[in-house]
Amino acid sequence: MENSNSCITCVSPNCFLKLCSNEWIQLIEGHKTETSYEKGQYVFNAGDLVNGLYFVKRGKIKVVSNGLNNKEHIVRLATDGHVLGHRGFGGETYPISAIAMDDSVICFVDNETISKAFFHNPHFTVKLMLFYSEELRGIEARMTYLAQMTVRDRVAFALLYLKDVFGYNSSGEILNANITRADIADICGTNVEQVIRNLTDFEKEKLVAKEGKKIRITNEEGLRQMLVIYNFKFVPKMHFIS
Repeated sequence: MENSNSCITCVSPNCFLKLCSNEWIQLIEGHKTETSYEKGQYVFNAGDLVNGLYFVKRGKIKVVSNGLNNKEHIVRLATDGHVLGHRGFGGETYPISAIAMDDSVICFVDNETISKAFFHNPHFTVKLMLFYSEELRGIEARMTYLAQMTVRDRVAFALLYLKDVFGYNSSGEILNANITRADIADICGTNVEQVIRNLTDFEKEKLVAKEGKKIRITNEEGLRQMLVIYNFKFVPKMHFIS
């Protein structure tokens, strides 16, 4: 670990820490650490002691829970500016795990510093509470609708969720993530074979195009029309810096 660069000049414009006062940003800089994680490396694991909060400076993270037979299920995706570990904050151990999907850089702030920042920075505290609340509503909606969706709808949902969190790469409509078919299956609660089958169907219908392991969405509106009856948001709003 090594001390991070200044929060003021941070490349992540949406980081919650920037909502603190200048005095507290300087104080936090003296207490936080910045760590690089390689693809596949755990940021924290379910059962680890809760020592603070993690803020994604740069990268792509999947937050997972493990069910029967240690089956992994992706409950949330995170990227630049997002916070990790908040679902365990205030408890003894993390109920979920966070895994880097790509090479990532993450800042960590210890419990004591974060707790004091909450009391002295109401704007920071309220915005984080609102984000947490909206995220919980989104998770609840996804759980409700995924249970009602057909497998076809769930695969369409997974593709749009990936797009809404990570966006497209610079070359166009290719999803900007090193996503595997297994990851897609873990998002939508099905198996890899069903994902492959439905991606093939979507390709025939000119909704997507497969380029090796990468996926290009060629008709985003067509995918969204498949899910219009469910009428729910895919990700919490991130335009909170104000």
